[in-house]
Amino acid sequence: MPRYFLLFLALLALFNVSRVFREARPDADRPMDFRTCYVGQAVLRRGLNPYDDAALKAGWQQLVAREHLVSRTQPGLPNLPFLYPPWAAALFGLSIGRLPYAWAWPLWYALALLALWLLARLWPAVLRAETGPTMPWWQYLLLALALKGTVPALLTGQPTFAALALGVGALAVAAGRPVRRAAADTLEAEAPAETPAAAAIFETSAAAARAAAGRRANVSTGPSAAPVARPTVSLGRPLLAGLLLGLAAFKVTLLLPFAAWFLWRRQWAALAVAAGVVALLSAVAGYWAVFPNELLPTYQHLLAQVRAQSFNPADPDYPLTQGMTLRLELGNVLEWLQPGSSAGHPWLHAALWLVALARLAGLRRRGIRLPDWHLFLVLGTLTLLTTYHLYYDAVLLLPLLAFGQRLAPQRQLLLAGLLLPLLLPLNGVALALGNPVALRWLYFLPPLGLLGLLGLLLARPGQEQPAPHAERSGAK
Repeated sequence: MPRYFLLFLALLALFNVSRVFREARPDADRPMDFRTCYVGQAVLRRGLNPYDDAALKAGWQQLVAREHLVSRTQPGLPNLPFLYPPWAAALFGLSIGRLPYAWAWPLWYALALLALWLLARLWPAVLRAETGPTMPWWQYLLLALALKGTVPALLTGQPTFAALALGVGALAVAAGRPVRRAAADTLEAEAPAETPAAAAIFETSAAAARAAAGRRANVSTGPSAAPVARPTVSLGRPLLAGLLLGLAAFKVTLLLPFAAWFLWRRQWAALAVAAGVVALLSAVAGYWAVFPNELLPTYQHLLAQVRAQSFNPADPDYPLTQGMTLRLELGNVLEWLQPGSSAGHPWLHAALWLVALARLAGLRRRGIRLPDWHLFLVLGTLTLLTTYHLYYDAVLLLPLLAFGQRLAPQRQLLLAGLLLPLLLPLNGVALALGNPVALRWLYFLPPLGLLGLLGLLLARPGQEQPAPHAERSGAK
């Protein structure tokens, strides 16, 4: 990527990370998103319904009294009810929910940081499986920290990062790229071109790594027989990929691009294993619940309550009180512009999907092969635009760095402009400039930026490459 863009991301990342030092130290209340998951699984394990707001609050009060915690807030309505599926409660109840809460929430912070680091490390491995040498992993981490929602989401214990790390891990496993081959590509990508001697050393090392990978990938059927290639995918990879994908399914709203990736590659075994994992966890949740048949109706009732309080344009402070600046879906903006229009949103969202899929089908008929990660970006952008998502979920789009590297310099500037609403603190800007309601156009920028990004992804994919000098200037 261009150095000026990396410098801009670095400045934003430093500003966002400084929030950790500018705010009070986290306590038992601070990881509120994780707290909801922890209390939800604890309530379910006692046989109660985690979707019942009174049961959730009572479960937290009992936990506070049992562990002698200091708490000033409660989970549940009006802010953070338990809206995860039953198999998510079972997953937390079989893992970190077994620890006392006083130990669990600091450990969850460590796991969230580990998940963010894994995202930065795994995406280059997934991209290398199709495109060869790619960008350094630290640039993906830099973009993740520059996104305005990442640090606040980390502070609140958002499970998004764990779900994404599991999902991208499933993609990396299913890609089936040998480790030695990936190491060879890394050597080639990081080889310094300043001196011929250094270049020769790196070239020799990379060639040796490729040769070793080739020897490991072939077997001989006799003394004079030619090497025969082994199957590139063993049974273990689909099993592991499916296991990771099934565990990632606890964050259902982020699952669609990952499931579509496996469908596109026709990796049915991994999808079957993932479905089996979800079914098994659902059975555990049903076993814990005294009345499992009440889980779904209570969940639907809770979801209706959340929707009812989410759209209230009559409130003069609606953009602030209902989180307009946090939401990415296009329907949320349309509801504010025209109250009561939500009945037509599914048709608009369906039209977006149909247009995008028709464009992809047209490209395929013309013989233009899109990398799988490019399709992942298209479907990920559509997912953010047409379903309920908050701004921290934009970390789903980290491969945009690789996409931007393939664009011409002028389109790289356009991409940076479309990403600005996901990078700049619009709510803070509106508060600094005056009345947020008078500056409502600022709140439309995130979904509009995603809409422009979708158009850019579908415009002329694979037909533009940056000039050689531009590629060299962004190599470091």
